Amino acid sequence: MGLGLVGVVALTSPVLGYLEDVDNAREELLGHLSNQARVQADALGVHLLLLEAELARVAGHPMLLPEDGASPAEQALLDSAFYHSSLFSEGVALLGPKGERVWSDPPGMSLGATPITRRPWFQRMVERKAPTIDLLEGEGGPLVVAVPMMSDGQLKGVLLGEVRTEALPTRATEETALFLMDARGRLLLPSATFSHAEDFSQSLRALAKAPGPLMLEGTRLMGAAAWVGRSELLLVVLEEEQSATAGLRSRFLRQLAFHIALLTCTLGLFLVLLRHSYRSLLAAEERLRRQETMAALGTAAALIAHEVKNALNGIQAALSVLRTTPAGSELPVIGLRSQVERLGHLARSLLSFGAPRAALRRSCELHLLVGEALQSVRMLPESETVELRTSLEEHLTVQGDAALLVSAVDNLVRNAVEAGAVAKDTGLRPSPWVSVSLSREGPEAVLVVEDNAGGVDPRLEPRLWEPFATGRAKGVGLGLPMARTSVEAHGGSLTYTRRPQGSLFTLRLPLERTS
Repeated sequence: MGLGLVGVVALTSPVLGYLEDVDNAREELLGHLSNQARVQADALGVHLLLLEAELARVAGHPMLLPEDGASPAEQALLDSAFYHSSLFSEGVALLGPKGERVWSDPPGMSLGATPITRRPWFQRMVERKAPTIDLLEGEGGPLVVAVPMMSDGQLKGVLLGEVRTEALPTRATEETALFLMDARGRLLLPSATFSHAEDFSQSLRALAKAPGPLMLEGTRLMGAAAWVGRSELLLVVLEEEQSATAGLRSRFLRQLAFHIALLTCTLGLFLVLLRHSYRSLLAAEERLRRQETMAALGTAAALIAHEVKNALNGIQAALSVLRTTPAGSELPVIGLRSQVERLGHLARSLLSFGAPRAALRRSCELHLLVGEALQSVRMLPESETVELRTSLEEHLTVQGDAALLVSAVDNLVRNAVEAGAVAKDTGLRPSPWVSVSLSREGPEAVLVVEDNAGGVDPRLEPRLWEPFATGRAKGVGLGLPMARTSVEAHGGSLTYTRRPQGSLFTLRLPLERTS
């Protein structure tokens, strides 16, 4: 038995090492792709700013009056500035205020098929009265840099430069692929002939927020994206994930084969005994699991049935009062809303407990999350009878899942408010209150939720964090276990302290490190 366990551990070791190496390789690849996307986007942004500056320099010349046509002096000025310019590979054009061609180099330079004034980039330029960078007309390019010529707030003309894809300072390699897209998801790179799914542009845009995996034509890729300067262009860099893990996979297979060959003879001698012991263990575990499951289901069913019965009784009573209450009275409506909210919270708790969601980490301002939870709690009917005191320090940022953290804070404050309402109804506290404070302690953010409702029943304290353990008439005992699970998933802690007047819960989360 002992040698069998040693064999399992020996075979597990290369697997875990391989998985760790693959994760590290993916992280390194994503870091490399992020740097590459940022560098190429910066280079392209500088290039486009130079093009814009060159057009703006000529557009500001006092001699240039496109609304009157192109005089010989104006043509000479434009020819001197842009004749066969290497900056604009497709050419340069001077347009009138209605988009008509006044001058262009070359003379037959293409301006597209649709009217200039109907194109989104032209309308955006006129509205903002500022230069714009976009695709000329359709997917695949060319790229257009347009500078408006304004006089007394009116558009007098447009100086337009077009650039081919090949002239842009972006370079793909044998391992990587580049994509350049505008704000509407149209592709400038690689070309208009590239076939892609309808949601492909949305997948590329998501890489600007978080680098990660992407499926393209059945191939798993790793990608990163960066915005290009002040334009609305997005540069995306993609690379096959297999290229980063091929060497690791080969090494893993060799190590695994060596371990299997080394342990096969030893493990074969104990195979029968191990199989018998394993089946006995499985049978015992199955019996224990069934017993525990039945016990948990019985407890949960009783709690849920009690909770639903109480809520239905409350709804029935409110409806009875509503039939005999004069119009305009809000008391039955408040009772109905309270019971419906009670059932809704029960349903949400059961769904979250039965199918917990994975944490999606991002940078979160903690006081905003606490404020969102407080806003939800203030909608409870019980909050009208309980004073809610808050003191929230700002600029405390954590890396975490906003939905999970808001749910954890909501459960803590909700429990305190409901306990305060019960304490007032029973005469224990004529003036119940709940205090919520958020502050910084060293590298941690500390949220303290305190009330004066008398505290948790001492007999319940040892099972306070167990599912379905509750001492209140309202609730099924899922809020605190789910809150602690969410907080610990973020590297934090949630503790309870008994106070003379009531309960004190302390939630700690590590602050986001700033460079």
